[in-house]
Amino acid sequence: MFKSSKISLIIRGILFSALGIVCFCFPVDTMALFAKIAGIVIVITGVVFFFLEYKTAARSLETMRISASLLMVALGALIIIHPEIIAILLGIFILFEGIDFTFNTIKYFRAGAKGWWLMLLFGVIVIVFGFWSIFVPEITASTLSILFGIAFLSIGIASFTGLAGLRLVEDYLEASRKAIEEKSGEYVETEIVE
Repeated sequence: MFKSSKISLIIRGILFSALGIVCFCFPVDTMALFAKIAGIVIVITGVVFFFLEYKTAARSLETMRISASLLMVALGALIIIHPEIIAILLGIFILFEGIDFTFNTIKYFRAGAKGWWLMLLFGVIVIVFGFWSIFVPEITASTLSILFGIAFLSIGIASFTGLAGLRLVEDYLEASRKAIEEKSGEYVETEIVE
């Protein structure tokens, strides 16, 4: 269950946590170098998400996710090509990541996952950084690197929180399926809409 979502969250968590730590601990002095690092990570993440979602694109939700992954690749390429507007482009990316995590929090809350509030907290932090970057783009490369490091680290932590929530939902669904099986005496197929 949730195999592609788990892989997506693991990859997103690892890549963005690593990028966040690098940006935070080693702030760059040039905007071009920061743009290349961030752009490459976003392109890689978009490509990985595309292939994960392409395999399961049976419903309109996955089609939307495929489109979002292609937009992520395009945005990453734009960041590499046009480092002079990196603050705005990364702000847009970070804003959408924060919105995505915030909306996913609703699903986790409804499913009874205990860590949903942590995902919501980091989603809101990411949204604030996204808005701030879009509307206050005049900033030095080293300061931008530190601030985006915090935002990227928040995305990574929120991804791992989401992964933990998925595991709890899986356990709950499996326990429910077994309980129904015991009462009815038949195997019950549980279909999950991700």
